Amino acid sequence: MMVGLQKWITGAILVLGCYYLGTWLSFSTGLPLPGALTGLLILLVVLFIVPKAEPLVARAASPLLSHMSVLFVPAVLGVSAYWKEIAQNGWAIGIAIVFTTCMSLGISAKIAEKLLASRHGHFSQVPTDKKVPANKKVAEQVTEQQDVKKGSENDRGY
Repeated sequence: MMVGLQKWITGAILVLGCYYLGTWLSFSTGLPLPGALTGLLILLVVLFIVPKAEPLVARAASPLLSHMSVLFVPAVLGVSAYWKEIAQNGWAIGIAIVFTTCMSLGISAKIAEKLLASRHGHFSQVPTDKKVPANKKVAEQVTEQQDVKKGSENDRGY
């Protein structure tokens, strides 16, 4: 039990240390990023450099993540406090939410496509300017699916 507490404290110190380091860096250097975001990026770098720190951080973050809905109460109260301004700018807010969501999904899809292509080799795509019989398209798709399945089986060591 004492070992578990020590791991939790170590993870909490790591998370809080990155947070406060990020806050200090943003404030002292005038970075245009919020300190919490800078601290999160520092924590990400630490986790890439020291992968053994991940279980410690996960242990410390689990209680916070399990009660995350409580952490959104201030945001909900803020919305109710500024409801008049939000109602006046509803269309602009709605358009901004839809636009940024579409942009982030599109960028994420492109990144995922490039990562998967680099991991499994380029998937053959049917050019749009050439007429290909429908049964040939289906055969190519089945072949691609089999190649992907074989590739993932090889990744697992089958």
